[in-house]
This record gives sequence, structure tokens and C-alpha cells, in this order.
Amino acid sequence: MTQPFPPRQQPYPQQWGQPQGWPAQPSQPGWNRPQPTFGQPSWQQQPGMQPPGGFQQPGYPQRYPQQPGGFQQPPQQRPRGGNPLGKVLMLLVVVCCLLLAGLVVANMLGGTGGTSRPVETYTPPPPDMDPPPLPAPKTYAEATEWLTNNPFYRQSTTIPTDCNNLQPIDALNATEDQLNAHLQDLTACLLKVWHGPVEAAGYQLPRPPATVYNQPIQTACGKLDSVNASYCGADQRIYYAKPLPKIFPKELQNTKFLMEMILGHEFGHAIQARTGISISSSAWEQRVSTKAEANVFSRRLEVQADCFAGMWINAVARSQNLDGNDLENLRTIAYNLGDDVLSGKPNIDSGHGLGNTRKRWFTTGLTGGPAISQCNTYTPPNSEVR
Repeated sequence: MTQPFPPRQQPYPQQWGQPQGWPAQPSQPGWNRPQPTFGQPSWQQQPGMQPPGGFQQPGYPQRYPQQPGGFQQPPQQRPRGGNPLGKVLMLLVVVCCLLLAGLVVANMLGGTGGTSRPVETYTPPPPDMDPPPLPAPKTYAEATEWLTNNPFYRQSTTIPTDCNNLQPIDALNATEDQLNAHLQDLTACLLKVWHGPVEAAGYQLPRPPATVYNQPIQTACGKLDSVNASYCGADQRIYYAKPLPKIFPKELQNTKFLMEMILGHEFGHAIQARTGISISSSAWEQRVSTKAEANVFSRRLEVQADCFAGMWINAVARSQNLDGNDLENLRTIAYNLGDDVLSGKPNIDSGHGLGNTRKRWFTTGLTGGPAISQCNTYTPPNSEVR
């Protein structure tokens, strides 16, 4: 969910109960409730778990290498004498050189840095109105494993990915019908980037239906107010409120790709749901003893979705003609979604993260390259997701 006020809704309509096969929680006082060790170094406390690779802040490499120098043909020598066979052989050599030159030049024109642009062989399916059930862990140990060492983290995105069918839109002034049409193109573009790594990790990623609304709406996860955006795990749908840009300062309301960035975050929640991260995080969020502990789990989930949004924008930035100034403006949008910025309370302890934290995780995804492991927000210490 994008706007944390009113309080954050759970991605599932009811409290996460005891699935079949889960150990019952003792109710007597003094029960020593097992605690997760997220962000702590002592992974040996979790039987059977391997230590994760650790959190490394990615560098900021040049994203788009320069074009290589132009192709130069080797100088041709005129054959001596009047041997007809020699002339034929030389002619064949010249033709081969010209063909080779044409292939090299075509390769250069087809992509940046001497590499060809990705060939689009994937056609997104229509929205799935009856998606398969979301995966769910059977034990808290498995939930911990899915959060910290999920197979999805070992995958990579394709940079760049072409989304040429996604055209710019004035999200602030567009009609509801125009926004709905744009939203369908947007989910198709998001699926182009994410279907490969999700399925390579052994999960399914059906295309979620998406709806624009202009007044409070009832969903399977509860009622959404008129200025919000949300992914609901109970019906596996995405919702976007038409007036949403108005929550930002006036000078930011027309930011290029603002709507797309917000929906990239919500699609990040869809990825979390389809890879078992959401329900695993909710399981621990509901089991810890204090509200402050629960907020940490909520923030890990939210800033991970910020990171996923940044990764998606990195993948499609070239096809969407986003320049450095556009990307900097989107970082500012991420900052303005912070709990402290929206509430006006600098030291608030809530469920989405402070502005600087959300901006940092969005930037990590935006600049860190194709490795999804950079968005593993369940291994760094609590201070990194504050």
C-alpha cells in the first residue's frame, strides 16, 4: 500500500491462522516464543539454515556504456596479373567483408554498448480472473527461509527490457477510462520484466487484474479510501485511486512516471505474494510480542517493494525515455512517501519506513543492476529499514 494513513491493511482479509501441520502456539504464561533472527549475525540459531550472503550496498556503475568505435573495413589490395580465377576469389573476399561489416553495423545500431536489444519473445497473457492460490509455508522455520533465502533472490532481471507499447500519460488530468487503459498496458510491461525471474525461481506469476477507482471502494482486503493504491492478496488484484498524485506537493504532482512508479511498488507486493514472502512476513508480524517489532516486519516488506519498483524502472528506463532528471524526481517521490513526511512526525515508528529509508531502497533497485538479491530486505539489521 502506498499511503500509510489510515493504518496499513493486511494483504490477507483475516489474521494468518494456524495452517494444517503448524505447531500450535502454547497459551500458558511464560511460553518462550521462538524469535526470528532477521538482520542478526547468529544464523546458527536456526536449525538447518545456511547463512545468507549478507547485505551489500551495491555500487553505482555506469548504466549505459558508450557506443564502440565505428567499424572500419580492411584496405583491399588490387590483385596483380590477369588471372581470372584470382579475380573471382578476390571478389568473393570483398563480398564476405561487406557482409561482415553489415552484420557488425546492424548489431551496433540494434543496441547500446555493442549489444543487441533484447528480442521480445514473451507476450503477456490477459489478466487472470481466477489465479492459482498463493503459496504458503508450513512452519515458521520455512517462513524464515522464504524471507531470508528465497530462490527468487537468486534470479536476475533483463536490462534493458523494451516496453514500447507503454505510452506516456498525464496521470493528474487523464480521465478514469484513460487511466484504466494505461493501467492495463502498465501491468503488461511489469509482467515482461518480472515473469522470467519469478518462474525461474519455481513460482507462478499470473497477471493481476488492475482497477482505477475514484471513490472509496470495497475489496476482499477491506475498504480502500479515495486516495490510495494497493495490492490485495485476498483477491490478487491491484487498485489505484485516480486522485492519488494530489497527496504529493504541488510541484511534484506532474512528475513523469509517478503513477507508474507507484504501481511498480504495488506490483512488487504481487511478486511478494506469489513468492511466499508476503504471507511469511505477515506470519512473523502477527506473532511477535510488540507493535514496534511488528512494524519492523511491515517496513521490511514495504521497502522491498520500493526496491522492486526501482529495479523495474531501471529495466524499462531506456524504452520510456527517462533521463537522469526524471529518475532524480522519482527518488524525490520515494522520499515523500515516507511515514515521517506524510505524517509530519519526524520520529514516528510506523509500518512503511522513513522518507530517507524509502528513497535509499528505491535507489538501490534503480542503480544496482539486474541481481534481485540486492532487494533482500530481511537480512540487514533493523536500522537499515527504519
